[in-house]
Amino acid sequence: MTEFKFTQKADGDTLILTFDGAIDEDAGFPEINTAQFKKITIDLHSVKAINSVGIREWLDWIRPVADQAQITLMRAPKALVFQFNMVEGFLPPKATVTSFYVPYYCDKCDKEENVLFTIGKEVTAAGGAVKINFDPKKSTKCTDADCEMEMDVTESKYFQFLKRA
Repeated sequence: MTEFKFTQKADGDTLILTFDGAIDEDAGFPEINTAQFKKITIDLHSVKAINSVGIREWLDWIRPVADQAQITLMRAPKALVFQFNMVEGFLPPKATVTSFYVPYYCDKCDKEENVLFTIGKEVTAAGGAVKINFDPKKSTKCTDADCEMEMDVTESKYFQFLKRA
């Protein structure tokens, strides 16, 4: 797997973290001074993979941080969205997801595309209901103009994390 790295930048009482690589047994998460940072934004765009040991490492790191600070997750890749839906506590109860990637596929062109969905724009969630406001015909292009990309996940399962209270 790809070596895990992170960068961090302070912005007032907010710490902005960017994770890159694989979350596995070798991932070393940053120590957070929650007395200094009450808000933590984590950009997950460059996370390439996660394994079972990485899930445990993530849980051990995120739980105490989430108890002390407001967590915002952005640009979550498919591998982490799956964990949001399957692993209790992977997405801390008070954490907010602002954006995440949804895989699309064109059978005719054999083309894959990860499309960034932003909460409140391409997708809305309220009262346990999820509404998709995204038209792939307007936003994703295939090699052939007659192609249509389709969502490459089961909507009811993939968007389940958005239904939580």
